[in-house]
Amino acid sequence: MVRLVAELVSELGCREPSVLAEQLVTLADGAASRAMVLGDPNYGRHARAAAEILLDNALPTTV
Repeated sequence: MVRLVAELVSELGCREPSVLAEQLVTLADGAASRAMVLGDPNYGRHARAAAEILLDNALPTTV
């Protein structure tokens, strides 16, 4: 999964795609676990918000 995500974020031009991929997959795994433990199928919204911040910071800035 990490390899696939790394390829995808690399295509977006993200800096350090393998590091970002590990972070995003960790978020996804954590969100799935929390959703199961808490019985809240919508828990992924928290992971999505964090993923958006990570992606925004990993994308090259345009001038």
